[in-house]
Amino acid sequence: MSSPHIILVHGRSTKPSATEKRRLVKQALFHGLQRASESAHNALDQGKVSFSLAYFGDINNRVLKEGQSRWLTSKDPVHAWGPCEPDGYYDESMAASFQRPSDGFTAQDYARLLREEKDLRLVDEIASIASRIASPLGLNGFLVRHSSPDLGAYFADPEIGESIRDRVRGPLMDALPPRRRICLIAHSMGCLVAYDTLWQISRDSEYQEMHRQTGCQVELFLTLGNPLGEPGVRANLLDAKQSPSEHFPRGILHNWINLSAEDDYIAHDKTVADDYRDMLEHGYLHRIIDRPAIYNFWVHKGRSNPHKLYGYLDHPVVGAEIARWILGRKAVDPGAPILGR
Repeated sequence: MSSPHIILVHGRSTKPSATEKRRLVKQALFHGLQRASESAHNALDQGKVSFSLAYFGDINNRVLKEGQSRWLTSKDPVHAWGPCEPDGYYDESMAASFQRPSDGFTAQDYARLLREEKDLRLVDEIASIASRIASPLGLNGFLVRHSSPDLGAYFADPEIGESIRDRVRGPLMDALPPRRRICLIAHSMGCLVAYDTLWQISRDSEYQEMHRQTGCQVELFLTLGNPLGEPGVRANLLDAKQSPSEHFPRGILHNWINLSAEDDYIAHDKTVADDYRDMLEHGYLHRIIDRPAIYNFWVHKGRSNPHKLYGYLDHPVVGAEIARWILGRKAVDPGAPILGR
């Protein structure tokens, strides 16, 4: 079996270049691992664990900048559309994040942060209220499309959706045949893109034969700031309009661990085990675990953002989940202690 392989799928909104995004993600990932386990950090640092970034930020940038219809008529065939965030834009914030001690991620520390920085909790409260109102009225899909244009474009236009899924399918298809141990980390919009891609690989006849022959699985699906519990999102996934027998990725996932931060306005429904429990009953995966909410301390230009990927990756609890997988330890039940060094 080949070396373990981490594949990370980023989320929505504007993005830097693919090279810069990879640099930032690896910095945060390495530091979060260092907080949890020196052995796991060294394994990644020494190349004993491979890393791939499934990047579709150029598509997000174009949709947000030019609009969905313009993207369809003017897209660059080699996906070379420029970044919306310059190189080095997050370096100061990243350095500040790294200065936080690993025992400084408590509720008390978070309350102190909110007193010092701009507080985004109202955004999360509004999102939660809107979801509760919209669900019985059937408006969730409308809210998703209009509050998040790039996510709306992913759902609404098959060409945009397939272009984004292709960016995730590439590294996954490369990793499956060598029978690698795979950890698929997804954040925000990336969670539903990853879910749809897993469904395609395990259900679509174009990919199913290869998947059946290899018998490979994603050993750990780690979702961060995950909107898959949101009714408006679930209603727009690829399997939503299929017959019940065709729902859910099949035979490609082993463990699914879901982890969200307090006040994360994208993941205000912080549980997925209740929404996807049929996957367990059908034997499509081994377990789903919703971890207790953590506190995301990411601050950029004086504004806290509890949804930011870099803040998640630098958190010791997230580092511990990834480290546990790197070291080949079994996923533990909620409430288990953080992985020791």
